[in-house]
Amino acid sequence: MKIGIIGLGWLGLPLAKSLLNKGFQVLGTTRSRSVELSHERFSHVRFDPLLKKQASTAYFGDLDVVVLAFTPSKADEKAYAKDCVRVLDLIPASCKVILISSTSVYPQRNGIFNEIDYPAGSVKTNGIGYAELAISTMLRDRLTVLRLSGLVGPKRYPVTAMAKSGKTYLAKDPVNLIHREDAIGLIEFIIQQKIWNKTINGCATEHPFKGTFYTAMAAKLGIDPPLFDDKTHAERIISNELSIQLGYNYIYPDPTDFPVA
Repeated sequence: MKIGIIGLGWLGLPLAKSLLNKGFQVLGTTRSRSVELSHERFSHVRFDPLLKKQASTAYFGDLDVVVLAFTPSKADEKAYAKDCVRVLDLIPASCKVILISSTSVYPQRNGIFNEIDYPAGSVKTNGIGYAELAISTMLRDRLTVLRLSGLVGPKRYPVTAMAKSGKTYLAKDPVNLIHREDAIGLIEFIIQQKIWNKTINGCATEHPFKGTFYTAMAAKLGIDPPLFDDKTHAERIISNELSIQLGYNYIYPDPTDFPVA
């Protein structure tokens, strides 16, 4: 099976390495920077849909699965959707697609949010929501949308920016996070189990309070913790129940166990 990863970035590059270790052939794309990965089953090409560069359809023509893992542009809220469509124009009609989406598409209000209430393309609150709508209309049962909560992992610890911001955060807000290893695990699980025509949340099962979690994370990193206020709090929870029902076992179901590099 040949997997295409559009966007060899913080998530896409380690995903490529993991897939190669499992015996898949991988094609990756990058907009500008060199990719430090040498493997007989790996090739990569510079491809930038934002600049409308023409890539050979033949180069993409034998892919079985494409993972759209590049970050949204900041040009306008519908630009990311257009970028995704440009990629889809190059792949074969039989190719399956995983869109790396975000739980930021859900309304920013209290409640428990799941995929059944908000299927792909139903929430157009940001550019990623518009992308879901655009490609779900095109691909239908060839698409699975993976909505990831806040990503945490090597060189990506939100607490560092929080501590520097000088802002005060709500201590009793629950966190909705996922470790990069589980993000990669979910993508591989979808591919290996052939789970298509689904919208799936990727989020750790536990939701510790921000004050508790980020104070502990700051201590692990050896930095000052952010400022917190425990007078008010919200109850916005991202449910990962569907991913568990499908059979995925989280490596880090509790964010308090996230390792710090």
